[in-house]
Amino acid sequence: MVQGAAPIAEIGAYLDELPAARRVEEVRSLRGRLVGVLYDLAKGTAALALSDLVADSTPAGATVAFEGRNSLPAFSKFQKRFTRTADGIVFGHNAFAASAATGPGYFTVKLADEEHPGELLFDYTEPPPFEPAGWPRYVTNDQLISRFVYSRMHDFVRRVARGVVVGSAYKLGVKQDAWFTLTSPR
Repeated sequence: MVQGAAPIAEIGAYLDELPAARRVEEVRSLRGRLVGVLYDLAKGTAALALSDLVADSTPAGATVAFEGRNSLPAFSKFQKRFTRTADGIVFGHNAFAASAATGPGYFTVKLADEEHPGELLFDYTEPPPFEPAGWPRYVTNDQLISRFVYSRMHDFVRRVARGVVVGSAYKLGVKQDAWFTLTSPR
């Protein structure tokens, strides 16, 4: 569907009908530049809210994990793990095979600006408000190898379907031609 540039409403409806585990498989099967095609197709979809990632009813500090796939040739499968504070601040970190080398890549989540209406912003320049139990120790994103991966990075994220988003990475405001999908396993 993505390769044929089907309307995002059709892609979303198809994914919404799938059981959660199958939806994760389907979205994670998308690779390389096709993830960027999906990002372009998703422009202008219904606005995302912080609660699309972490429900308002989620207790502060509880972890909500999304399965991810990026467009890079290596280390393309990962998780983004999210949580919220008692007052509703949402933040997260990345988990994948090379996390020990790259660092956890902490980020905060907020509504994006008017240049990205209806999208969420994953801001890697802000520290987390706290370290939830069981999460890796916070390391700034401008140290060691982390600076090559996460330093000065912003991801802009768009809705695809229920529990499915697609994002694009930017560094210092410059699009990086790197995209990713996130899918809730629930």
